[in-house]
Amino acid sequence: MRAALPEAGDVPAGWEKSGTLRLLGASPEEGLVALGTQGYAATDLEGIVGFGVQSFQTWADAIERYTMVKSQLASAQIGPVQIPDVDAAFTASYCQGQDHCSTSITVRMDSVVAYVNINTDGPAAVDAKVLNSVTRMLAQRVQQAQSGQTPSARAV
Repeated sequence: MRAALPEAGDVPAGWEKSGTLRLLGASPEEGLVALGTQGYAATDLEGIVGFGVQSFQTWADAIERYTMVKSQLASAQIGPVQIPDVDAAFTASYCQGQDHCSTSITVRMDSVVAYVNINTDGPAAVDAKVLNSVTRMLAQRVQQAQSGQTPSARAV
């Protein structure tokens, strides 16, 4: 879990860790094996970028979680996603009032659900190239970990 989440050298230049790495254990009733999150302050996006990885016991458990999250965000503005080699992906952008907006991409790879979420204090105006780039990087890191490799993917 820890290896799949990006370190400071893996994210775009100038991003700094925001908060601490969170690793949580199993939740058997949900089929969850483990989950981890890490945030970064991204001055170029004027917001906080959160990375999350959730590992499940089975594909079915991961599909159930992925479907639930997608359903919860069904009323959000949906846009295109360009993440190769993932089973399924979607993006959502929404605002809660005028001071908190969020744009995210959620992907599922086998029994893992991962997301990149960008929270801003203003309009949800996130550069799609950056969001796609860091999500591709996270997806590659998860796939490397699933293959028994040391994750080495970095955002370009």
